[in-house]
Amino acid sequence: MRLDGDRAPLASLVAPQHTAVLVVDVQPMFTAMPLSPPLDEVLPRLRRFLDASRAACVPRVFIRHVIPEERWTDVWQDQHTDHVKADLAPDSQVSGFDSRFAPEVDDLVVVKQRYSAFVGTELADLLRQIGVRTVILVGLTTDICVSSTARDAFHHEFHTVTLADCTAEQTLARHEAGLASLAACFGRVCTSKEVLAAWQSQPALGWAQA
Repeated sequence: MRLDGDRAPLASLVAPQHTAVLVVDVQPMFTAMPLSPPLDEVLPRLRRFLDASRAACVPRVFIRHVIPEERWTDVWQDQHTDHVKADLAPDSQVSGFDSRFAPEVDDLVVVKQRYSAFVGTELADLLRQIGVRTVILVGLTTDICVSSTARDAFHHEFHTVTLADCTAEQTLARHEAGLASLAACFGRVCTSKEVLAAWQSQPALGWAQA
């Protein structure tokens, strides 16, 4: 087992010049759910972290989960209710970005049709094109789309850092179990405060200049 003392310092791992923030599924469908930790705590913290990411010149990729009619295979329809299917439709009122977390003009946007933002999308290529080596995962929900994306990021050879205080799940047990699995096998788990402290310890380098 590898000890934390043998790993690269967090500051070098999340250096702004080679890091991107993946903002997973912050959509009304999910922000209206009673998640744990409570969203009235998680979302303001996430907002502060995203603002700090922008100030540190760290690219932000806003990811949206949408499933058009033709992508509802027998496998997926067997797993989901008609209500979920309706909510994830491209024209659904709850499948767009939450207005409090809408991407800005220079943010990247990826629309995914499966839990992982790497499945059937250009995400891996986009990240490599801008020199990203580390991705920071935030958003909803911890044990499904955040975890699926983090695991696939690892499989695509990106270092992964998942923020425990900027994610949430339907139960606290699932939230904590999902984070434990990620920490054990797919990267690191820490808090937004730790990443912000790491950024403040070094000069910010714009990702477009890296």
